Amino acid sequence: MVGGYADKLQQKVGGVLGPGEAFAAAVRTMPRGTTMGTAVGGLIGEAVAGRQASKAQAAAGEGSLAASWPTGNAAVGLTGQRILVFNYTAMGKPKDLVGEFPLDQVQAVELEKKKMTANALHVQFVDGSAVQLECAKMEKTADFVEAFRRVKAEA
Repeated sequence: MVGGYADKLQQKVGGVLGPGEAFAAAVRTMPRGTTMGTAVGGLIGEAVAGRQASKAQAAAGEGSLAASWPTGNAAVGLTGQRILVFNYTAMGKPKDLVGEFPLDQVQAVELEKKKMTANALHVQFVDGSAVQLECAKMEKTADFVEAFRRVKAEA
């Protein structure tokens, strides 16, 4: 898969691929509430975003797979075997691998289209936990979800 953020992340992902593992898709995510916090702005906006992110983390459940999802903005890469989570710079350049989840631990990845400036991305794990993220409208989130469904079916 090429185009969008996948082009930028593909080189970084290449450094962590295992034998026979292929890169499939990528998307940038933000913690739940980031868009609303930015829209409100200032200290109040930061408080709103922080409260929403805290709610999402608490809903993940302590000790669950979702609770191990890295906090903050993330570049999420998909391979035929894993979901890889990287942090990135303010300019969007991927930096370090901060999390990874084998596909057998991930039950579903779903897109919820929103009317505001960001869509919701839900990553559901086999232990029943889930992480709720936001993706800017410009991200190719639907392509990422479709790629997940394809590689999951092939796994």
